[in-house]
Amino acid sequence: MKSIKIVLSLWVVTFALAAKAAPLLNGLALEKQFNKDIYIAAIYSESLTRDSTTLLDNNIPRRLEVRVITKSLPARRLRNQWMEAIAINNRGDTLSGQAENMVTFANLFNGRFAHGDQLSIEFAADTGSTTISLNSIRLGEIADPDFFNTLLRAWIGPVPPSTDFKDGLLSAGQVSGNLVTTFEALAPTSERVAELQLKKISREEAETAAVEKAPAETSVPKPAIQIADLPPPTLALAATAPAAAVPSGTGSPEGANEQNPQLEEAAPTQAEDEVELITLSPEGGPALAADTEDMMEDEEEAPLTADMILARQIYHSSLLRHTFRYIRYPKRAQERGQEGSVRLNVTIGSQGQLIDIQPIQESRFSSLNREAQAAVRRAEPYPGVPMQLGADSYNFSIPITFRLPD
Repeated sequence: MKSIKIVLSLWVVTFALAAKAAPLLNGLALEKQFNKDIYIAAIYSESLTRDSTTLLDNNIPRRLEVRVITKSLPARRLRNQWMEAIAINNRGDTLSGQAENMVTFANLFNGRFAHGDQLSIEFAADTGSTTISLNSIRLGEIADPDFFNTLLRAWIGPVPPSTDFKDGLLSAGQVSGNLVTTFEALAPTSERVAELQLKKISREEAETAAVEKAPAETSVPKPAIQIADLPPPTLALAATAPAAAVPSGTGSPEGANEQNPQLEEAAPTQAEDEVELITLSPEGGPALAADTEDMMEDEEEAPLTADMILARQIYHSSLLRHTFRYIRYPKRAQERGQEGSVRLNVTIGSQGQLIDIQPIQESRFSSLNREAQAAVRRAEPYPGVPMQLGADSYNFSIPITFRLPD
């Protein structure tokens, strides 16, 4: 009888600890682009909160998830969107310190995500490591306690994809039932999981064979990136012109008004495997505009390096800071109490000339949508594309939030 009580007590303790450590859904956010549902983002945490600072506490385990709604999502598109948001929501020294980790993260997957795919990014508070998985298949681990928050700030930092996106993730568990139902229903097929697993095994075997055959490499000094001509990765959110709009999150992003960061070698990271995502053939459905469809296609690009990622992030930050100086809150919209978020895709030439503007997300009010595009036109010419990027044109997205003072 005594042994039964001991076993029961141990079971109760184990259950209580498990219940305490069980992740709680803090919030969900729907990402829409070009009037299409793309994916649902989720944040899990030990405790529910509406405070971003609480979620950035490295003493608690947390998990980010992306569940894909659209039929096919280029991994490059998701990666670039995340990189841009990281650039405007993190300090300059954070960007330089995490550059190698960002390369590791970006190279864990390529090709395309498919409908139902579940990308999981989990932080272990006890070890400080971040584990990345796709459909429960472990892709890799980054053993840097600061990496997870670098990603998380892109979603809940001062300049999120939109105010609705950030508010949805900071809902302290008060999530729309319909959105939860959709989120829980998104899951990969067994065929999809098996295909990814086979690709991972094949890649492991190929990499092992390559290592065994490869000759010993001689150490070559790594050239230092020259970024003295690039502005620091900060944002001047408060406009300088009268009647200008102040986008959401008027407090400066982490590290605003700092000097150019001193670039140092980031701590080495440990990657596991890069998984080639299955490419799906397009099926029936309304055709996208040609320029929008081009954005969704995979394009050839130079291999990612820490220097390249850092240069892109710093340049992107300077482009947004430049644009924000030209935003004006329409007087009629202020009088009517109209607020909203607009996200634009902008293409500029090598000398900073404006080539194209495409709305990714629009607000409910046409005056705000028009002003967002007008601000981009007023901002021309933009800072020229840095030589390090070696591009004749540059494509970037810009989130603009019109919000009245409380």
